[in-house]
This record gives sequence, C-alpha cells and structure tokens, in this order.
Amino acid sequence: MDVTRSYLGHSVILSSFVLRIFRLRLPLGCCAPARYHYGMLPLSLFGRLKPCFRRGSVVVRLLLGTAAVVQCGLFASAARADDPSGIGAAASLEHTLIDVIRRVEPSVVSIARVRPNSGVGRFNAFDIDPENRQEIDRPENPDFVPNEFGAGVIITPPSGGGQRYILTNYHVVHGGPSAKAGDSQIYVRFADRRGYYAQILAGDPRSDLAVLAIDYNALGLKPGDLKPVTLRSETSPLTKGQLVIGLGNPYAIARDGSATASWGMISNVSRRPAPLRQREFGMPQADSSIHQFGTLLQVDTRMELGTSGGALVNFRGELIGVTTSLAALEGYERSVGFAIPIDEFTRRVIETLCHGYEVEYGFLGLTLKTMLPEQLRRRYGANFKQASAVEVKMIVPNSPAAIAQVRQEDLILDIEGHPLLDQFDLMRYVALYGPDTTVRMRIWRPGEASELTLAAKLGKWPVSEEDAIIATARRYPPWRGLIVDYPTGRYKYVGWPFQFRDAVVVASVASRSPAQAAGLAEGDFIYSVNGVPVRTPGEFQEAVRGADGPVTLELGDHRKVTVQR
Repeated sequence: MDVTRSYLGHSVILSSFVLRIFRLRLPLGCCAPARYHYGMLPLSLFGRLKPCFRRGSVVVRLLLGTAAVVQCGLFASAARADDPSGIGAAASLEHTLIDVIRRVEPSVVSIARVRPNSGVGRFNAFDIDPENRQEIDRPENPDFVPNEFGAGVIITPPSGGGQRYILTNYHVVHGGPSAKAGDSQIYVRFADRRGYYAQILAGDPRSDLAVLAIDYNALGLKPGDLKPVTLRSETSPLTKGQLVIGLGNPYAIARDGSATASWGMISNVSRRPAPLRQREFGMPQADSSIHQFGTLLQVDTRMELGTSGGALVNFRGELIGVTTSLAALEGYERSVGFAIPIDEFTRRVIETLCHGYEVEYGFLGLTLKTMLPEQLRRRYGANFKQASAVEVKMIVPNSPAAIAQVRQEDLILDIEGHPLLDQFDLMRYVALYGPDTTVRMRIWRPGEASELTLAAKLGKWPVSEEDAIIATARRYPPWRGLIVDYPTGRYKYVGWPFQFRDAVVVASVASRSPAQAAGLAEGDFIYSVNGVPVRTPGEFQEAVRGADGPVTLELGDHRKVTVQR
C-alpha cells in the first residue's frame, strides 16, 4: 500500500488526538515537580519523542497521523513517505516553536509590584548577614522573590510611531505610581536583565489593561533598542483549534527577565468568565468588566498565577492576546486559561492608553432582555428568521436610543451587521464603538411587523468608580480652569431617575481660576456657550476655541454666567 495514501487515510481519525497527546506528554517549558516550579529545565520535544518510536506503538500511529496533517498543510513542511516514524514532522513543529519563542521572548518582561515596608523577604532569626538580607529584598536583585508579580509585553501604539510602551493587565499594576500617588512600586525587568522602576501611563479597570511608560535614561537605551511584538492583523481570524504560544511569569519564575513558555490551542472565543450581576433597574453593577459581556479567548495553556499580562502569540509571532489568570480565580477549573484578544476593540483601548487618556465606552441608554428561540416562536411564529434577539424593555428619555426613535418592545436583531444572540452581545458592541460614534441597528418592530434600520450616536458609559481610572493626560486642555465631560460621564452626576441632558457636565474647576471666579462648580451642567448648544466635550471645545474675551455659559438651572479671560 502506498505509504503516503495510508497517512492520509488515517489522518481524519488520528489528527484530532495528536495535539492532545503532545500537550499531555510534552508541555513545552514544563517544570520539575517542585511545588513552585523552581529548577525548571527546558525540554526537547525531539528528545522526548525519540524513545517512543517503536514498531506498532500507539505513538507511532499518532505520529503517522501527524505526518498526514502536515501534508494537508497544517504544518510548515510536508512529511515524506521515507520518514515512517514521523520524526521529520515532530522536528519541524519543534523548530517552529523554538523559532517563534526566540523571536518573541525579548519583547516579554517580568513585573513585580512592591509595597513599601511590606516585609517581602522571609524573616530568618538566624540570619547573620542582615545587610545581605536587605540587598536580596531589593527588586534589582535577581534573587528577589516578590509577593505580587506578573508580566508585560513591549508594544508600539496601533497607530504606529517609534515610541515603545509596556502593555499589561490593570490588576497587575494597580496601586503603582502614576500621576496619582501610588501605594506601591512597580519594577520591570527585561530579557537582558536590565530593569527600572516604572510608572503607569494609563490604566483602565473595565478592560483590565494598562500601559507603563519606559524610562530610557534609567535603562541606558533608546526606543529603537527595544523590540516590540507585532500586534495581530485584523485579517488573521481567531478560531477554535488555532495553535498558540504563551509567554509569562508564572509564580515569579521568570523574575530574572527570561519568560516562561507554554503552548496549546484556542479552545473557544467570545467567552465571559461568570454571570453578570445587575442592579434592580437593569444597569450593570458598578463598573463591571467589559469581559463579562463575552470578549475573552479560552485557551488550553495552563494559566497559573503570574501569567497575567503575558503574551499570547500565533505561529507567526503576532500578539493575538494578553494572557490573564484573573478569570481562573473566579470559580473556573485552574487548567482553563483566558486571554484578552487583540481585536478592533482592544486596539482602540491600547491606542487610548498609549496617549495617557481615560478609556471611554459607548452608551445607548436602554435596558434589555434576551429573547430565547422558544419565546420568539411562541410570540411571533415559526417564520421568524433569527434564532434569538434582544428585546428593549426600557428607554431612558433623551438618550441616544430615544433620539434614534427606538421603542419599547422593539427587537434589536443586529448592530453594524453583527447578529445579537443575547443582551451581552449588544453591550459588548456598543462598548466597542465608543462614544460619539454613530451605529446602525436592524430592528424588528412587532406593532408594525416590519424590519427597519435606525442610527444612533452613542453617548458615554457612566463611570462609577472614578478613582480606579488612571489617566495622566487629557483629550482636551482645561479652558480657563474648567474641565468638562459628557453629561453621563460620571454616574454621580446623572441622578435618579436616570436621564440624559442636552449639556456637558463640569468635571472639575481649578482653584483661583476664571471659571471659579464666575461661580462654576463641579457637577454644574452647561447647556450652551454664547448661545451655541453643546452636548459633548468636543462641541464645547469647538465653541470656546478662539474666544478671546468674556464667554457666556447657560447652566442647567437657567442661570447665565460670564467667564472672563
């Protein structure tokens, strides 16, 4: 029988088991059975496979199946009929893994969060060298073992440019120094063992992403000396079964800057870690993570403590996700890993953070209910084309949804062409587009038994936990000591019942400024500038631009105040 034809005949049955066998027997970068993974030794995939090539063994048959998979184009090189043991296929896969890791690991850093006087070093009553003990307790020392640790990835902004930043998880660095006083220090170590004390440029608790500034003077480097990882191209889809490599800092084992590697595949996409709690009136509780709406990648690489903020890359070496072990702490089986995907939404967040800005999220101003297939069939008959949809339960007056003429009991079928299977899909996509963006929604109106398309200009999601946001820069400069925000920019200004105002809200007033002298205070709503209506910070900036003399502002209580120059 033709050997190659035999390979192909068995590939359908066997190839689905090959990766599972590899993962169970041959985890790249696995560790000695010490509890904290210390003493980790690199393993050779080829070396582990060689003793297994015995005539008639199950492993041989699985490797023959692997060779067929290779011939089908899933691996880079084709298996040949004169290689019945499959060593060539295994060696090719090993070569690919080694090459990708070699190219990416210089872009992965270890991060330690150190609290002052936290007593990180273990107390030793018999320590006769206290000066050495103090030296070991310094993050600069490679023997220093932090209690709080994670990883980060060197990137450039999605818009391009020569600047470099470190992308990581918000929960890895929260509490570190920024424009706001931090209660801990952040120490970053690179693959070449250089290190420095970092500051947070911006951090967003809702996306669980943060960006650290790089101190080139402390490192003795230039931006071009640091190698950023390439962000995934939008033309590269993220699909189940895609092979991935994870690099991180589990249990601080990579604290010397040498990232620990593992590999596996994408098990699922658009996952959410736990059911979302809601307030009585249908608004998500506090500033719920955007990932509660189903954004995460599920991967079968083991996500231990310390992998947060690490790199998840494809076999081209592109960053396709930021690994996080946080989801595993919310009740999931520990071997299940999650990653924040690099997609259109994440690119917007990363670009915003690289500028030091607050990340803003879109808001429609309505409450929703998921309509299940049986509910749709019972209410609208078997001819309803879509399996599920989202029903509008309540609309906030004067909200973007109300202005777009969305009605109660409307069924929202899709937004910008994305079908909606449940209410979380709509929340996720609204957040994706951000405020001031016009989105199109396909609606089924039961009363008219017809479909129509409505366009809504999104507002801003109201922030509840303002102190958790880290931003070192503002989109717009203060005007005469005045900083304004969207009318729903902060939940504390919205009031109850929830309402949208045709105004901007005063977010802060500088002391001894012209705005304070005019009697303006935080929480005031400004409806117009010199008679020109304003609803967004951009419209406000446009209205005051070029104003040299006194400017008249109309407030929500119909007062008019004049702000001098």
